[in-house]
Amino acid sequence: MGVNSISDMSQDSPIAFVTGASHGIGRAVAIKLSEVGMRVVAVARTTSQLEELAALVDVIPISLDVSDADAVAKAVAQVETDMGPIELLVNNAGISGDAGATWLNTPSDWWRVFEVNVLGTFLCCHAVLPSMVSRGKGHIVNLASNAAFFRVNDVEDVLSSAYMASKAAVIRFSETLAAEVRASGVSVFAISPGLVKTEMSATLFADYWEVPDIWSSPQLTAELIEFIASGAIDDISGRYIHASTDDWKSFPKQFSEILENDLHALRVTLKPQPDDK
Repeated sequence: MGVNSISDMSQDSPIAFVTGASHGIGRAVAIKLSEVGMRVVAVARTTSQLEELAALVDVIPISLDVSDADAVAKAVAQVETDMGPIELLVNNAGISGDAGATWLNTPSDWWRVFEVNVLGTFLCCHAVLPSMVSRGKGHIVNLASNAAFFRVNDVEDVLSSAYMASKAAVIRFSETLAAEVRASGVSVFAISPGLVKTEMSATLFADYWEVPDIWSSPQLTAELIEFIASGAIDDISGRYIHASTDDWKSFPKQFSEILENDLHALRVTLKPQPDDK
């Protein structure tokens, strides 16, 4: 059974703050981190689903809208006061938005995707980083998506202009943030979970729901996040990592290659231009 309050949990284990934890990928991550001994703060807007999760594993449920700056600051402050410093932040909360034509979207609905996916990620980072930087340790994992960079050939390839743009922003934000905090000992990564069966993908990829061999297990994302939290790949902080395969397990042997060739990064490849003569 789950615990009922912060005081019920062991004070010896590192603390993980997981957003969007009530279902899907976030739920799998929260369960995995709890099972490996972390004190997990499970954050989401849906209280009933959080309570169901807390009945299964030892997590502290907090109902929270990650786009509310005051609420995020208060939640993080509460956790740090009652439990201790947050060692791992997992920014998983996200929404897809309307996949229809951009000019048919309601501006407020289009922007809401950025409020959750980008502003929410920033606000949680902004709240936890002062403590992480001052202590010289901590890990941040931001959930992004391959939708940030795959080629769009026609309207059938467009998931949602807001979603695709927001996930590109998350990747670039993560790389920039990693550079800012690298000297302090804090690591930041953006990761892609691959195509996972969730409530979001049920709508966006309904035509592919029964197609085999294209779906990724949320457990791979959970395992990757546990791997990142261990500090095993701190040397390549700032990189974008796919969780859909377990290639990342070999990364500790490939640090030089990844850095020298600027791999696992969002870049624009331009056609070489002839020398001006």
